[in-house]
Amino acid sequence: MQNQLIRTDTLQLVLQYEGKRLLVCLTDIASGKTWGPVPLLALETYDKPLKRVERIDAWCVEHMEAVDNGFRILIADKQHGIEVGLWLRLMEGELSVLMSPSELYEHDPVMYRLFAVDVLPGLMHVQDGTLLLPINTGMLCPTAGKPAVKDRFLIYGEQERWELTPSLPFCASWDAIGGLMALARQGACDSECRVETDGRNGGAAGFAISLRRTWIDPVDYVNRELRFTPMPAADEPVAFCARRLRQHIMSDLGKKTLNERAAESPEVAYLLDAYVMKLFYGIENVGYMMEGKTASNPGSFQNYMTFAEAAAGLQKLKQAGVDKILTQCTGWNTKGHDGLYPTRFPIEERLGGESGFRDMIRIGNGLGFNIQVHDNFIMQNLNSPDFDRDYAIIDIHGEPLIHGRWAGGPEASGWPLAMPEERLGGHMRRMKDLGLKGMYYVDYMQQPLEVNYHPKHKGPRSDCARGQVLIVETARRIFGSCGTEFGFLPCAVAADHISTCGDPWHLTMCKPEWPVIALVDRQRVVPVWQMAMSGLVALEARRGIAWSNAMNCILLGGVTRDEWSIRPGVMPVLDDARIAAHKSIYDLCIVRFGHLKKQQITAYRKLSEDVHQTRFADGTEVTADFTRNELLVNGKQVTCPSILKCQ
Repeated sequence: MQNQLIRTDTLQLVLQYEGKRLLVCLTDIASGKTWGPVPLLALETYDKPLKRVERIDAWCVEHMEAVDNGFRILIADKQHGIEVGLWLRLMEGELSVLMSPSELYEHDPVMYRLFAVDVLPGLMHVQDGTLLLPINTGMLCPTAGKPAVKDRFLIYGEQERWELTPSLPFCASWDAIGGLMALARQGACDSECRVETDGRNGGAAGFAISLRRTWIDPVDYVNRELRFTPMPAADEPVAFCARRLRQHIMSDLGKKTLNERAAESPEVAYLLDAYVMKLFYGIENVGYMMEGKTASNPGSFQNYMTFAEAAAGLQKLKQAGVDKILTQCTGWNTKGHDGLYPTRFPIEERLGGESGFRDMIRIGNGLGFNIQVHDNFIMQNLNSPDFDRDYAIIDIHGEPLIHGRWAGGPEASGWPLAMPEERLGGHMRRMKDLGLKGMYYVDYMQQPLEVNYHPKHKGPRSDCARGQVLIVETARRIFGSCGTEFGFLPCAVAADHISTCGDPWHLTMCKPEWPVIALVDRQRVVPVWQMAMSGLVALEARRGIAWSNAMNCILLGGVTRDEWSIRPGVMPVLDDARIAAHKSIYDLCIVRFGHLKKQQITAYRKLSEDVHQTRFADGTEVTADFTRNELLVNGKQVTCPSILKCQ
């Protein structure tokens, strides 16, 4: 067979035969840099008689035809009766590789099933270069000096290695000549990042399409598409990847800017000018959260603040000049924080009951605040009188999927797509009838994606993501806005506010025996997530009232948040000193520099070990030196308020 070539103004794609193998070369016309030749793919097929996954490199081309700016190729693993069709096309200056579910054939599924397709393995190899991995908010990995390592992990998290927090569907590699970025444009929930270093200063990153991880996994019937984008040597790679991700988030996924959302939602507009405060009421003295805590009051239920005490605290904050507060009332429900979800009512009587809660809401709203709650739809407590296994994820053993033991006892993970409307919208409307207003907050999302093996509600990881997005979209429809906990992309696109997108401290919990940890350096975490999502979703800054937290808030255009109670224990106490600190942070991070949260971060540089610099779309440049506790905005020093003690 003859070699095939397609050329546009920016890229050249060459398919060449080596025996029965089909190899791929991709050339960036501007730089002349060529990636490849590498195999078109490798198949990973489960052989049931042998009880193992076989990597198939000895496949053959059954059919190939020219299409607009590319080729449609059907390959076959005849030994196992598997055929896969791929479309390779040069589109918009990128190489698109698309796999359609209609072109996947398993002719002997009783014996053999396709688990994964490793697409263009080794294409993004660099020598003495750098890899940018989707670990945490983005992780730089120079290939020089690294040991020989090979590992893989799914985008949007695997529960068994959630600490990697892979929140974005991309990876990249580059050297002095240029680089290549890979983006999982369609089917990202089943995209698996694969990374390896060879111990000789070389390494590669890339994506595989993961269909199954066990024999009985359901498979999502959707297109899977990877895009490969050349990165010019003159461009800053982190900023380049952030811009391409941002384009995907806005153009492909339809994410609006915060300015657009504020124009259509008064709740979003209020959020952008408000201090977010988690008001912590009560919790049972059991489970992970209470471990190591000293209770200040007797009994299993720890009452840290009544509704009346919370109202008094809010009045003091208003008197101090904190004019806009959005609360996340936490632990208002039966048995307090992380109690008996999905049971929330009756509202905890030991805190003041429903009448006391309504009074607090009325007082807070009367002060001009938005009084809202911390709620949870994913946690399904086995001890709850409303627990129903039909609404929980069922694991491969046929049991509810247990995610932990919190204050209410063991809890299973919920499957929102199976929940009736009264468990979602019906509950939210009941909450709104209490007088709540402003952005609704739903905790415990986005969890690492799971497969549901329920006999009726069986579904793949992508359905897990769709269910969590359903919760966020329902809350936005009823309350006008919704925030949630973690920044995995599906929920980050649906939400207006994210508590955390990952932080270097997550990596401290990773196990050293995981191969990829040999490539991880917390000092090389870069804010790709923040740059891609800035001005699109409000992201909380580091919590607390330290000066370093205020610096971080201004550096990244973050949302201020604090947590408080009246009695000591789980959360800080709202005393006069804390109120004064809140006023100081409000004036600095919201009144003076709060406009930055609506801006795109266009540039980021790490000037030294603990000195970071960002530039925003309006031209504002922020430099934060966390060693010297110095903050510069447009070259002018911002004075640390004395109440924050410059710590």
